[in-house]
Amino acid sequence: MSQPGDRPLKNFRDLARARGIEPKAPESTGKDGERGFTFDGAGDPDADFDIEALKHGTAREKIAARPRAFGPMTHGPGIYREEDSEEMQILASFRVRTVFPRDVREEMKSLPPDPGAADLVGRLDLRANTIFTIDGDDAKDFDDAISIEPLDGGGYQVGVHIADVAHYVRPGTALDAEALTRATSVYVADQVIPMLPEELSNGLCSLVQGRDRLTYSVLMDFNAAGARTSARVHKSVIHSQRRTTYRGVQEVLDKKDTEEAQSLEFLRKPLEQFRAWTLVQQKLRDAKGSLRLPSRERKFVFDDKHEVLRVIDYPRYFSMTLIEETALAANQAVGDLFRERGLPTIYRVHPEKSPEEIEAVAKQLEEHGIHVPTKERLSGRDIGRMIRSARKKPNAEALIQRILGLIERAVYEVHDHEDVATHFGLARKAYLHFTSPIRRYPDLMVHRWLWSVENRGEEAALELKAEALLADMNEVASHCSAQSEVAEMCETAIGDLKVCQFMHPHVGEKLEAKIARISHAGLELHLTNFNVNGFLPAKKIGDRVEVRGPTIQISRGKQRFSFSEGYPIAVRLVDVDFVRLQLMFELV
Repeated sequence: MSQPGDRPLKNFRDLARARGIEPKAPESTGKDGERGFTFDGAGDPDADFDIEALKHGTAREKIAARPRAFGPMTHGPGIYREEDSEEMQILASFRVRTVFPRDVREEMKSLPPDPGAADLVGRLDLRANTIFTIDGDDAKDFDDAISIEPLDGGGYQVGVHIADVAHYVRPGTALDAEALTRATSVYVADQVIPMLPEELSNGLCSLVQGRDRLTYSVLMDFNAAGARTSARVHKSVIHSQRRTTYRGVQEVLDKKDTEEAQSLEFLRKPLEQFRAWTLVQQKLRDAKGSLRLPSRERKFVFDDKHEVLRVIDYPRYFSMTLIEETALAANQAVGDLFRERGLPTIYRVHPEKSPEEIEAVAKQLEEHGIHVPTKERLSGRDIGRMIRSARKKPNAEALIQRILGLIERAVYEVHDHEDVATHFGLARKAYLHFTSPIRRYPDLMVHRWLWSVENRGEEAALELKAEALLADMNEVASHCSAQSEVAEMCETAIGDLKVCQFMHPHVGEKLEAKIARISHAGLELHLTNFNVNGFLPAKKIGDRVEVRGPTIQISRGKQRFSFSEGYPIAVRLVDVDFVRLQLMFELV
């Protein structure tokens, strides 16, 4: 789920270097004789490990003590089983851990395929309730399931049931140290590098259809006006009645007569109740000044040989918004519980830009005809209005990216009830991540401490406030923020590689493009018939450049060229650079 503050990153090499992760120069070639990076050796996942650091070390010591974990993967397309493939070399350049070390594999042997009777003791039994999941077509790691029941007076009880990963991944274990080190799952174009072994992420923890699963349930009551009137949390056990997809749920809501919609007819009532609840929640968010940004997700379609067949924009369904709102509600409810009890935890923080930075971006936007309100504090509503205004212009995408320059990136930080965490984009306070512990380590940490406080009361509260623990939690938060950025950079790089592979057969062809964005460096292009982007450097056109708002003028001798964002241009693809992962163009 993309939220305000999770903005696209810049060139992955620049950001990798900024994080101290230096992709190596191409001193040796890849499998085709001309491509690829060199990188450090794979290391030995079967090496001995530091037991003391594992059990008693700080977060930093646990991470430092982990054995290396790079090597051919056992799942996904064949290219990830070849250590010298372009994809694997990119993963290596970002220090992505692709295999699980021996200590993790040994611990996995003791875990069952399903929960046993002893695991259910003391849990709220929700197996008879109508609970189901909604995810993308390709998803396998199901973190969350949902339920809804009408209340007297027109309100609803909304249940968000999250995989109880903490039941299996315990502090002091190799599983926990490895999850901490990875901090996040990495989702690239054609592969998932999970935070947890597949036996957990896709099996024992995943809320698969028709199997008993351990969960941490957040049950929230909302009145007819959409306000939350109560919230409580329970360790629980559920039995997901159906694994549904965004597409299938949307077909039900749109009353389409498809095979999938017919199979989901028994869920029509709760789905329509969720739609009504979601629409009210959206109105409340808008009234508070929350920024709602429809995300655009690029999806690669592959043929039988795993070559890129085409690039499409993943459909955006209202059913996605439904799941987003349930996650937001559950995350906020848990954050409020910590705040009400005066306890610190890891929050999702989205800071505001400094006045100086806003002034610089505002000056640039004025040159493009976008007025930034002159006020002490911008709100998500202000930014939303600017984006709606930008959508009416031919260079809408470029303007929106510039407007997003008014927004900082979201990070993880430790806060308490006095130093309250704020999330600018969502216009919320004390907001945290709770709903994805299979793929995000901060969520797992929140689960653990919530249960400790619920189960051990004041004893756990005192532990949570201890100075040494707070220092360690701050290390965890900082590490998770960094790993989240690295994962995004890696995902971008693999996506750029897929674009290069897709376009390589078209070298030499004349192509139709639209000018997506201009800068002094040149023209960012969108290839209309291929749905991919490339870049035409200004120096390939001329040697004198002048930029005025959305227009660039480039001179070469007595010739003068003028280009504007949003307008068509004809170019030729002259080369594909597999080192810089760029398409190289010339003007036709």
